[in-house]
Amino acid sequence: MQLKKYLFFAAVFLMVLLTSAFAHLRNSKRLIEKISIEFESEGARFLNDSLVDKMLIQNKGELPWKTKDSLVLDVLETLLENNPFVNNAEVFHFQQGVLGVIIEEKKAVVRIQGDDPYFLDQEGKRFPISKNHTPKVPLFFGTLKEDQKEEVLSLIDHFNEDAFLRNELASIHYRSNSYFIGLRSYGFEVELGQLNRMKEKLLKLKVFCAYHKNHALDREFALINLKFKNQVVGS
Repeated sequence: MQLKKYLFFAAVFLMVLLTSAFAHLRNSKRLIEKISIEFESEGARFLNDSLVDKMLIQNKGELPWKTKDSLVLDVLETLLENNPFVNNAEVFHFQQGVLGVIIEEKKAVVRIQGDDPYFLDQEGKRFPISKNHTPKVPLFFGTLKEDQKEEVLSLIDHFNEDAFLRNELASIHYRSNSYFIGLRSYGFEVELGQLNRMKEKLLKLKVFCAYHKNHALDREFALINLKFKNQVVGS
């Protein structure tokens, strides 16, 4: 009786093993006939399905492709990530001959307006201007030096922490050893100086903007200076 029991379980195990092997063999011989593309986060902005299809087809040729086992997924991921607008790419197999692609695009946080304009992402990586999408980000005017990059990203982070200021930051200048910013809703320029005591400076800016909005000022200011401690100097 015990022997029959062992033989039964052995037969079931062998049947499952053979079924799995047959399914794997059948799937490994299936051609890739379709590509399914998904964009993470904010969706497709700089790229689109057609552009991703084109990148893959230029590398692998027209569909259908060879058997799934002949596709090196890491190679396809590296191919996509070499695109200047792609932050991360994942490529995997679906059933029924479908190749899945998930793409995370780079997110611009500032546009550098020099002789050769470009974007910086949140990690400070540079990528080109796109004809397909123009993100609403602050503009940095002039040449951004390598040792300024971290300062500019830090400045933008400070503004992004506040809902009001995040929507107001329009431009950043650096001249005469001082940072200047332009706002979207106000005609005056703001001098921040160096990026110390930023919480204090931005609080003063918010208070001044609120006062400016709710009260008629005796004069219009072209420049608001926040460099001095406990003071807002207008000129």
